[in-house]
Amino acid sequence: MHVVIVGAGLAGLTCARMLDRWKVDVTIVEAADDVGGRVRSDTVDGYTFDRGFQVLFDAYPAVLRQLDLPRLNLRAFAPGAIICLPGRRVVLTDPLRDPNWADRVAAASTLAISPLDKLRTLRLALELRGQTVDEMLAGPDETSYSFLRQRGFSDAIIDMFFRPFYGGVLFDRALETSAKCLRFDFKMLADGQACLPASGMGAISEQLAAPLRDRGRVRVATAAEALITEGERVLGVRLAGGEEIHADAVVVATAAPEAARLSAAPMPEGARGTVTLYYGGDKPFYQGAKLLLNPAPGAFVNNAQLLTNVVPEYAPPGKHLLSATVIGVRDLDDAELFRRGLRDLHAMFAGDTQAQAALAGYQPLRLYRIPFAQFPQEPGVHPGLPDNRSGRDGLYFAGEFTEASSLNAAMISGEKCAACVVEDLAGRV
Repeated sequence: MHVVIVGAGLAGLTCARMLDRWKVDVTIVEAADDVGGRVRSDTVDGYTFDRGFQVLFDAYPAVLRQLDLPRLNLRAFAPGAIICLPGRRVVLTDPLRDPNWADRVAAASTLAISPLDKLRTLRLALELRGQTVDEMLAGPDETSYSFLRQRGFSDAIIDMFFRPFYGGVLFDRALETSAKCLRFDFKMLADGQACLPASGMGAISEQLAAPLRDRGRVRVATAAEALITEGERVLGVRLAGGEEIHADAVVVATAAPEAARLSAAPMPEGARGTVTLYYGGDKPFYQGAKLLLNPAPGAFVNNAQLLTNVVPEYAPPGKHLLSATVIGVRDLDDAELFRRGLRDLHAMFAGDTQAQAALAGYQPLRLYRIPFAQFPQEPGVHPGLPDNRSGRDGLYFAGEFTEASSLNAAMISGEKCAACVVEDLAGRV
């Protein structure tokens, strides 16, 4: 039996790994010049640039099943965040998990966040830790904002913390995204840590791809032009150069827009985009491995992080790498994006003369425009997402668009798709 997989992102690679383990002959074709989809890293002049600010939650269920985490040499962000308010910075953290006593004391003593909101945050974390993922996702859905208000959170903490934090995770400061997404991510952070591999997020894709590359299963710079069909049955893939690859099954494992083009099947519509700005400097402008959040109304930079505080290897010795996340893909040239980003970073540290002096030495290095980072996940969207079985004989889907928009969901979709393919092919024998 032979299966062609179109797309070498996390979903396609996970599907291929599963099929390969089950002794199914697999060929992966990938249009880009390397594997990984959006989970790739570039190394330039000693710096590691992830293609968009991303983190790996080490509590993701699919990650625990599919990856050898020790080999990734993970480095963890510190729990909580530094919230950049006008003229001051305040710390919000998990007092049960943060090893830094100074941050725990600072978070407990700050008056910027009410004691009740601190208790509500801790209560939600403890509640989600005690639930399985299925229990947490059960029941009716609502917007993230509605859920937070229903749980008693004040607009003050929603504006200060939840909007910029989940703006960075879901690219949605309005908190109109499904509350199930918010709860799932909150649980992953309560159960584990947000991490980066020492050699970049692309190491995740490389680990998944390695055994497939070793056996010549992966073809990069190989775009799929169309499906080969006979009536409603899918028989293979026609490549951009005219070559045809016939197969017993075809798995479309691309982003939703390309999956719709190839299959003509309904897919989630719309896109949430982002721009990631990278700057390099000689001095750190804050200490510790916490995320920086910008709750300012009309913020240009939503969140930022001095990556070398987490992973020193992301920059050459003696250098520091800063990333800043902009929600949406703005119609601005590179120079203006970098200028506005640095302006917001200075504003986030207003009143801190040492930070201002350090930031003055940071220079633009690289940026990534990512028009399709996620598909919108409004309340109630998930039950109506496409199935791994397309409804057409021989055609399957593996991609976050069958589950939810996250690294974990992409890998779960790959697992489920592989199981469907093997079950159906076994039925033909």
